[in-house]
Amino acid sequence: MARAFDDLADALNKGRWPEPTCTAEEMALHLAIEDAPAYLEDRPADDEHHTPPRHEDDYSWDGCADLLFQDHDVLTLFDASLAGIEDPDNPANQRLGAGALRVDAWFEPSDNGAARDPRRGFRR
Repeated sequence: MARAFDDLADALNKGRWPEPTCTAEEMALHLAIEDAPAYLEDRPADDEHHTPPRHEDDYSWDGCADLLFQDHDVLTLFDASLAGIEDPDNPANQRLGAGALRVDAWFEPSDNGAARDPRRGFRR
């Protein structure tokens, strides 16, 4: 799971959008967006962060969630009324077209994204 966070952070560090390529990265990005407001409260941005002109959408975390995801299927795992939705044979899963949300499939490339290079290594 740490690698999912690292891959998204690497994209941001290179000036690219953090585009999730698998369910694990989708979950990592949801968690990062959820944690972002508290992170900024605990660690105020430095002067360099405020160099670009301010925009009304700065810190619009809901806007980030709308822009950065093709869907929010992974969040259905937290809905108790949808127990079993991780199974692609589950009727609710099939209605939503969510696909395999089982943990053992989280690191498989999504149908809608390019796979990460498996030789990219790990952070040390």
